[in-house]
Amino acid sequence: MTRIAHLVLPLLAGRACLKQPSGGLATTPTLYLFTQDDCANCPAAKEVIKEAFDGSTNVEIKTIDLQGMDPDFEFKLLDHQLFISSTPSILIENGGKLKLLYSGEVPDVEAIREEVQKYA
Repeated sequence: MTRIAHLVLPLLAGRACLKQPSGGLATTPTLYLFTQDDCANCPAAKEVIKEAFDGSTNVEIKTIDLQGMDPDFEFKLLDHQLFISSTPSILIENGGKLKLLYSGEVPDVEAIREEVQKYA
């Protein structure tokens, strides 16, 4: 007699499906907002990110001061051949992969949501 196991997966209506790495645990994408003190557009970028993802559990948000960046994270960017040339800059990380979404510009709320959903 052959037994067949069925796996039932819940549908996530209106929520981004999270990719699962080989370890089997779901990962939450991380959105990095790079800022610096003299950046004229950084406050607006912070507000857009806040409005787009406030209360969301599907995306982790981290703001990084370009002048005080952790050397290990700086090496990680170099390893992925990414260079922050202007602020605000927005990167997304998911499953160990990094992608630069915006550099030197402030996205609108819907555009950043769509970009994150595509990469998540």
